[in-house]
Amino acid sequence: MIGGFYANEKLETRDNLRFGSQYGAFAPCRIVNAVNPALASPSSTGCLSAGGRAVLQAANGGAGAFGAATPLIFAGLDNLSQINDRGTVLDVYKQKSQNFAVFTHNIFHVTDKLDLTLGLRYTDETKDFNAAFSNDNTMCPTQRALFTPLLGGPLAGLAGGLIGLSCQGNSTAELDGVTLSDSRSESEFTGTAILSYKPTDDLLLYGSYSRGYKAGGFNLDRSALTTSTLVNPATAGSTGNLQFDPETVDAFEIGAKYSSREFTLSVAAFRQQFDNFQLNTFNGSVFLVQNINACSDDLNGADRDASAATGACAPDNVKYGVVAQGVELEASINPINYVNVSMGLTYTDTSYENNLVGKDSGAALDPALRLLPGDNLSNAPEITATASLSYTPPLGNSGLTGLFYINARTTSDYNTGSDLLYGKEQDGFTLVNARIGIRGPDDAWSIEGWAQNLFNVDYSQVAFNTPFVASQQTYSAFLAEPRTYGITLRGRF
Repeated sequence: MIGGFYANEKLETRDNLRFGSQYGAFAPCRIVNAVNPALASPSSTGCLSAGGRAVLQAANGGAGAFGAATPLIFAGLDNLSQINDRGTVLDVYKQKSQNFAVFTHNIFHVTDKLDLTLGLRYTDETKDFNAAFSNDNTMCPTQRALFTPLLGGPLAGLAGGLIGLSCQGNSTAELDGVTLSDSRSESEFTGTAILSYKPTDDLLLYGSYSRGYKAGGFNLDRSALTTSTLVNPATAGSTGNLQFDPETVDAFEIGAKYSSREFTLSVAAFRQQFDNFQLNTFNGSVFLVQNINACSDDLNGADRDASAATGACAPDNVKYGVVAQGVELEASINPINYVNVSMGLTYTDTSYENNLVGKDSGAALDPALRLLPGDNLSNAPEITATASLSYTPPLGNSGLTGLFYINARTTSDYNTGSDLLYGKEQDGFTLVNARIGIRGPDDAWSIEGWAQNLFNVDYSQVAFNTPFVASQQTYSAFLAEPRTYGITLRGRF
């Protein structure tokens, strides 16, 4: 087989993410509560009453709680109070993607029992990116100018908080009128090789290798323009921080399949190694794609600290950062006419390597991901078990057939957060779906009643940190669908 593929996609995203009309009453209280909750006055400008300001000014023997910088801190809190209904007026992102591929897939019958399958694909992709920003948050550059001089001293944490709350998500008037454009092109060879052997007509043994590829691209959001709100995104220099690199995977598998009229059984062992693993992770404002790799050198725990300045790796020593490996069993049996029972069991060890870095340039791992090294991937349970039962008897001599089908899927515990924080663990659960119906002669029509998540099991699909809350143990989540049910009518003409 020889074939080709071509795709042309134009994408436009419009964004107007703004601070709310009461943000100015909320943000300074985050700072004041961290300093002394007893002084917080949410109804007062800067979250400080006149008495609270007097207490801070009189501290340290009249020198002020923050020394000579005390009046400046008051000014910063008052500035925060003015950030109401500010932010993006309209950001527009445009991306044009063109890609083509040519491929071939071939099976060579080496002998009557031995086959060699070889497949090869060449993919070429180009993405053109343009962005235009408009923003009226003038308080961000004001706060940055006031407090950047304090970032290297004892008040660095407080100064960083005043800037961060003013410029969250890189919302700043410094971007007003700024336009960006860039382009990225990449090409990749991928393919597969499978050697299969049939010692008998019912038994197949095989071993395979394949290489997969997922294109890189641009994060269409201003919050990724810089890695820190302490830096002016308008002067960051390029779209480099918006981009993520292509992901590749080397996959190995060995297995056996036995098949007869009454019984089938397959057993497989697999291993997959991911380079530039594309992790979709929440950065406090939006979900963004980041690359994950590992370093062959020992980083001495620098990938587990809270600093983005430590933990870099020489590019020549960067290797794959994610490994998925395990064993899979599948079986089905037809014990009597019209009845089929199937079962499956998968054990999967999906884990990040130790000594993680970001892109394959060796850049340090994002500190928000410091729990990843050596741990399991999110949404990847170690144990997954499935079972199903179907019964399709004829209904008299009318040509009608009945349908009764039920299936279940059980998973063990897993973490639903991309940063693997402990509170985002999902306990194991079992889902049951069912379907019952009647089908016409030759399946020309059917009527079926069905139910998904029959027992209405509650579980989370993705959990993420709730932005702007005082507690670091507060999370939000996208919940899975509850029980749904309905009737489906089908007809064929």
